[in-house]
Amino acid sequence: MNFISELFVTVAIPTIKLTFLLLLIVVFSYFVVYKKVCKGGKKFTVQQIILFILIIGYYSLALSATSFGRPDDMTFARTIDFDVLSVYKKAWNTFSFSSFFHIIVNIGMLFPLGILFPLFSNIFQKTKWMLISSIIASLLIEILEFTMQRGSMELADLLHNTLGMMLGYSMVNIVLILLKKKETDTQMTKYLFLPITVSFVALGIMISYQMKEFGNMPLDPITKTDMTDVTIKTLIELKDEGNKMPVYKEEITKMPNDNEPVTKKSHIRDVEILSPKEVFQKLKQGDFDPIISFKAGDTLVITDYNIDYYADTKGFSQPIYVFQVRLNDNGKDSWSQPISARK
Repeated sequence: MNFISELFVTVAIPTIKLTFLLLLIVVFSYFVVYKKVCKGGKKFTVQQIILFILIIGYYSLALSATSFGRPDDMTFARTIDFDVLSVYKKAWNTFSFSSFFHIIVNIGMLFPLGILFPLFSNIFQKTKWMLISSIIASLLIEILEFTMQRGSMELADLLHNTLGMMLGYSMVNIVLILLKKKETDTQMTKYLFLPITVSFVALGIMISYQMKEFGNMPLDPITKTDMTDVTIKTLIELKDEGNKMPVYKEEITKMPNDNEPVTKKSHIRDVEILSPKEVFQKLKQGDFDPIISFKAGDTLVITDYNIDYYADTKGFSQPIYVFQVRLNDNGKDSWSQPISARK
């Protein structure tokens, strides 16, 4: 009940307030500006009024969930992220439903609007105007998140929101064609293109993952770390020859007459790993996900390293290098930096 009441306060109430506010603005604009000032004569049907209220209500819900409904103490730095691929790299590295959940939510968020807009007016049954409306609706959400510090402004979110709205537009037109309310043949092909493309991309990702012998490594970097004006050196000798290390599969079983689970390691096969010197070069190139942040002018000192194991997304234990790094010869600022070892 606490969760429901909290959800009602943070999302439902702002949605209701915003819906009434937007409806008041629209009613004023229609009867005063359009009717009185501009002498407009266009009238709306009951169906259009209902659809318009649904559009305003749902869009208010989306705005509340992303901006107005978030608490004041939930503030983010005003950042603009143009890196679209980083979202997919992160999801790929940690391959699971939760890792793709953010992408799915952003695509699905404006999907209902893609259905409602073409039903509201024939103008939005034209792909050009629907695409423009999708971009504007998505851009407004990102601008509000940015200005109100309720989230960063991400190009990936803008593309996903727009994609979701266009998918809704495609699906409603397909249904209308099947109900024989629209022309068929070439129209059906046009509206099927986007859903089929998205389906094939999703299917391709799943097939590519299933065809991999081992899983993905969550500790692999999403983007390269900026090593400009950062010095990295080592106090130890690093071998330039790699060798082979085993990959294990961990299985949890229960012994007979014993309730305690036992972890059993099964040797799968040996794999070639990078040499310590090759991994050191990856560090210099910024091909790692740093545990501690650093800046230009800092010096990273490698004091030691060892080989350990890390579970991938399919449950295999793969070899990794763990480098002991010290920042600016300061004994207080040091950390263990893991890097994938398999070639």
